[in-house]
Amino acid sequence: MKRLPPLHALRAFDAAVRRGSFTRAGEMLHVTQGAVSRQVKQLEDWLGKPVFVRHHQGLLLTPAGSVLAKSLDSAFATIQDAVEQIGHLDARQRIAVNVPETFASRWLAPRLRGFHGRYPDIDLSITTSSVATLREAQQYDCLVMYLDAPWDKGDCRLLRQELHIAVASPELWQAGMAPPLSGATLLHVLGGPGRLPIWENWFASLGLHSIDPGPGIAFSTQDQAINAAVSGAGLAVVDAPMAERELAEQRLRRLDAHALSGPYGYWFVEPAERELRDPAHGAVVALFQSWLLELSRDATASPPPATASLQPAAA
Repeated sequence: MKRLPPLHALRAFDAAVRRGSFTRAGEMLHVTQGAVSRQVKQLEDWLGKPVFVRHHQGLLLTPAGSVLAKSLDSAFATIQDAVEQIGHLDARQRIAVNVPETFASRWLAPRLRGFHGRYPDIDLSITTSSVATLREAQQYDCLVMYLDAPWDKGDCRLLRQELHIAVASPELWQAGMAPPLSGATLLHVLGGPGRLPIWENWFASLGLHSIDPGPGIAFSTQDQAINAAVSGAGLAVVDAPMAERELAEQRLRRLDAHALSGPYGYWFVEPAERELRDPAHGAVVALFQSWLLELSRDATASPPPATASLQPAAA
């Protein structure tokens, strides 16, 4: 950070500009005229340029003084606004957040203790409603949305893309070999008018064009697909962070070491017209966004390792 002039000297200069004389500036700051004069001289020495021309009718700004006066006026106004916003902050703040169901139960909920520990005066109201329009989105202070591209009805920032891995219950392994993809029951996730092309993307990334990705069982949420995979109902391609508990407890095992990023991901969205919100409340939303971004950077740093005994899934 670049060094700044002494703040008391800047304050004396600003008072002299506003009052037009060192004497009246001293009255404003409750100091003597000589103290104001010395502080302005200190500022001029620091800048290496004069800021005033002393005139019998008062103080005249030099070009350097004029530039500094305009900047200070804006800076002090910004500080005053911030102080007023702080004064309006309640002892507690509540923000309404809408997130996808699987994101809420599998990723967000286990981490909320950390958020509350860091920000004990911020309360979260979390819902998992389906949101498709701006009118629906404006019920909330912010949203986390599952998208393959930024939403055009709000300010979007990517938290992270999904990191897909293929998993199945250990019950489906035979003689140490992972269950084959060919002929397996594939578990799908619904999205929009049909199901998400997760298996299509997976097969394409492996260069497997002979397997039909269509048949199988489709679920309304990834959470349901993960639970079905745990029960041995079939094979699933899942977002690794969403299945971290099952993988750690060996209730799910990776079929192989392959991992695929995107194209779907989780986006932090602030609905359009958010500038109408109380700035202090907006600052609280910004804290929640920063916390989510911090955790999301670590979520897909590397997928869970494949168990050493796993063999590549046969096509």
